Amino acid sequence: MGAGTTEHDIELYQQKIVELNRLAEIGQLSAGILHEIKNPVSFVNNFSRLSQALVEEIRDICRKPLSDINDADLADEKDLLETLSQNLVKINENGKRIERIIQGMLAQTRSDAAVLEPTDLNQLLEEYSKLAYQGVRADDSTFNVTLKYHLDPHAGNVPLAKGEFGRVVVNLVNNACYAVNEKRKQQPDGYEPVIEISTSKLDQQVEISICDNGIGIPEDIVAKLFQPFFTTKPQGKGTGLGLSLTYTSITDTHKGSIDVTSVLGEKTEFRIVIPGLGV
Repeated sequence: MGAGTTEHDIELYQQKIVELNRLAEIGQLSAGILHEIKNPVSFVNNFSRLSQALVEEIRDICRKPLSDINDADLADEKDLLETLSQNLVKINENGKRIERIIQGMLAQTRSDAAVLEPTDLNQLLEEYSKLAYQGVRADDSTFNVTLKYHLDPHAGNVPLAKGEFGRVVVNLVNNACYAVNEKRKQQPDGYEPVIEISTSKLDQQVEISICDNGIGIPEDIVAKLFQPFFTTKPQGKGTGLGLSLTYTSITDTHKGSIDVTSVLGEKTEFRIVIPGLGV
């Protein structure tokens, strides 16, 4: 930057870079959404088609004169109505899933001040981690990893800025995918890429862990991970802002803490602790 650059100019440049980083995340997330949304849409279409067939069968029974309707017809009608009811439940469940995915996408595009609202933590973690994984696969169809979930049912609803925390999950899972993919390229015997995502209720707090069995991080680099513009990825593969923004989101917006432990060549674990409801 030139000699006439002011602090205000620098701040504007930084804001622009942060915005570009966020847009890049949105682009990758969109690829995951396009894949992930196919399943619930297929469920809705299939169960709707099956339900229409059930309605026709019920109509056939109803068209019979009352004098011709026997116990077998009544039993069939009862079974058909029960199946139809179950189908409608499935349609409703998958419709809500589509709605959540769309709401998550809209939240990603907003730049409003973060608003914390009670959110199903386990559900958010599972959905955004899958979206992140599918986003990575959109760039590299040969990439595969096993996502293992150990989600404490007592974690419950947690005050979260949904869009912002979703970006945190996407960023951490993206980093984990990068780590296991780099190790996969080394072709160690019997290696199976795994990312484990866990939650635990801790009195008035909730702990979240995202752990991969990838290449690990050297000890001297671990301390620098949350610094702005620091990245371990090759040029063009990362902005160095993801973990910095993640740290700010966890510590400032969500009033929690985040730390990382790593064993070079074996694993990396990010551990987040945030307040639960009622704190």
